[in-house]
Parts: sequence; structure tokens; C-alpha cells
Amino acid sequence: MTAESLFSIRNLSVEYHTRGGDVRAVDDVSFEIRRGEILGLVGESACGKSTLGKGLMRLHRVPARITGGTLLFDGRDLMSLDEDEMRMVRGGEIGMVFQDPMTSLNPVQRIIEHLTETILAHEPDTSEEQAKKRADELAEKLGIRAERLKEYPHQMSGGMRQRVMISLALALRAKLVIADEPTTSLDVIVEAKFLDLLRELRQEFGLTILLITHNIGVVAEVSDRVAVMYAAPGRNR
Repeated sequence: MTAESLFSIRNLSVEYHTRGGDVRAVDDVSFEIRRGEILGLVGESACGKSTLGKGLMRLHRVPARITGGTLLFDGRDLMSLDEDEMRMVRGGEIGMVFQDPMTSLNPVQRIIEHLTETILAHEPDTSEEQAKKRADELAEKLGIRAERLKEYPHQMSGGMRQRVMISLALALRAKLVIADEPTTSLDVIVEAKFLDLLRELRQEFGLTILLITHNIGVVAEVSDRVAVMYAAPGRNR
């Protein structure tokens, strides 16, 4: 790793085990994410972008598995960590914003409860009052009024739910946020506001962002550098 590198990915391969045999969805991929940058990862549908994003956090479960590669994050090899150690890295150091935030938010839990519970799970020495205060402050920075934190996820718009997911990463002081197709479900106006928000967060918090998308226009607008994935499963580069 170079001094400016936050995450160095070397020769990462991910396979899915199927009845018809193993399918290599990510094949020997290498790149690095520099501190404080927005790196755009762009590629056609089904080229393995989302599989790669999950692989960086070791989120894969059967039938998917990482079959090779090195993940050096801030000087540590994530492949050498056990599951309990990785659980603290997820969210605490690397946050992820999925295409559909509803898959990550508890539908029967108010937003403030979700934020507070997440902070306390990673920082048990923090009091509930301190956790709620931090959640309120971050929500305000992200343009979410305090009263809206009392709402359930389904009461918020797609753009607002994406802001909640980013606030989760910031609440835990994550160094890297992986945003997987975060604007796909948003209309053009909300998408533009969300991209402005990413730039502001990078500036204010020194946040490093991996933006995964098939939209080359989005990448061109906000990214400092671009990485490209292509080809069908088994032929990624």
C-alpha cells in the first residue's frame, strides 16, 4: 500500500456455487481506493460490481465465496480477521449504502431507534443519551429534521432513506463508504441533490467514497478517478 492508499484490493476473486458448476463473478480484480477521494466503479449490468462491493466487506454467504485475493484496509488484511472482528469493521470503519435502503432498515423500528441502537452496538461505552444526541446532530447536517427521526422507514422518501444510511456510516465515524447504485431508484432532481451531498460530505468529513454505478454520467459528475469492470461472469477485468 502507498501512503495515500486507504484500501488496496489485489487479485480478488468471488465465485457462486450452482448446480451447473461454479460461476466466477469477480475474476482476479485489483485496484486501490485513495484516502479522501470519490472513486467511481462503473460497468455494465451483471459484470460483478455489486458482488465486488459486498466482497470488500466480506458480506458474502453461501452459495457465494471469496476464492482468492488480498484486502488491505488501512494497513490490515481483512481476510485474516475472524467474523467477530469483521463485524466491528462493518459499519464502524466501512459503511455501505445499498440501492434499496429498505433492505437495511428495520421496517418496525423508528429511525432514531435504529441510529441509536447501531451506535450503541459498536460503542458500548457510549450512553443512550449521547448516542441520540449524535444521531440528531448528524441528521440535521444531512438535512433531516429532528421530528422526522421519529418516523418509520416507509414514511420517508427514497432520497431521505439514503440520507439515513449515510448518517449511520457517519455516526460510527466510518473511514470509507461504499455506495452501491445509490441513485438508481431516485428521480433526476433527488439524484442531483444526493450527489451534491456526497461532495459536501467528502469535503466536510474527509470521507472516502466508492461509488458503484452503471451510470457513466453520475461517475463523470462526482468522481475523482474511475475504475471500469466489464465482461460476463468468468471474464471480469
